[in-house]
Amino acid sequence: MKKLFSVIFTIAVCLQIGFAQKSEASKHEFQKATNDWKTESTNVASIASPADFNDTASFGKNAKFLGSLYAGTLFVYRSCDPQILLDELQTVLAADDHCIVHNSTTPMATTTVFDPVWQITIPANTVDNVIYPMLNNTVGYDASPSGPGYGNGYGPGFASMRFTPVVTIESSALSDPAAIDPVTHMPMNGSYTASLPGTRFKTFMVNADDGIGDNDSYASVGGRGFSRTYFAALGLPNNVINNLFKRSMTLKFGIRADVNGPMQQAFFSYTFRLLGN
Repeated sequence: MKKLFSVIFTIAVCLQIGFAQKSEASKHEFQKATNDWKTESTNVASIASPADFNDTASFGKNAKFLGSLYAGTLFVYRSCDPQILLDELQTVLAADDHCIVHNSTTPMATTTVFDPVWQITIPANTVDNVIYPMLNNTVGYDASPSGPGYGNGYGPGFASMRFTPVVTIESSALSDPAAIDPVTHMPMNGSYTASLPGTRFKTFMVNADDGIGDNDSYASVGGRGFSRTYFAALGLPNNVINNLFKRSMTLKFGIRADVNGPMQQAFFSYTFRLLGN
């Protein structure tokens, strides 16, 4: 029996030593891998060039905060009468909110709304390469067929909703005759309107007993933002792009939206923060 305990004790000691050696070896291996990773990262950073990142003007630069804004809300309902909005939606429009009527008598067409409050002016020589909007969008809707004397007058059928945040860029640099709109092929005449990331589009069937709704909040950012490469892709020559960043630039933000069919109500809004370098 004593011999058996002795053998077991010896085996346990050996196993403990083995585990300790493996643990120590693992520590060394982890440390070596960490050091190798640090060395490799340093080597990559030292040999990488701005061209490797497809945005040479931004490479290695710090970002600047250029302001933030809440762009108000666009409401869509059967009526925009303030009393009806209060009684039926418990909603009072803020000074920069907007309302569009949608019912079977007055179907909503695609509408773009701007507001004097929804704009930011970037002073001259503030940024050299890019203005980068980061948006947080909110989209909500309720769809159902209308009963007698209720709702917007639409029966069962297809409903759809579309939302796109937009911005109009105004600058004296865009008054240059060489600044041509790539879509209309006409001179920009000092301004250019572009879509921002964040478009939402939904279409679905609403049956007689359906009540379909959603309230979605989501972030959206662009790959390039309004950078030199973005404006070059529009076809603007270098001298226009240079002047665009040297001079003051006003960004007027807006909402483009439409709904169709038995969409009883909808609302669209976004907030954003601008970065640049």
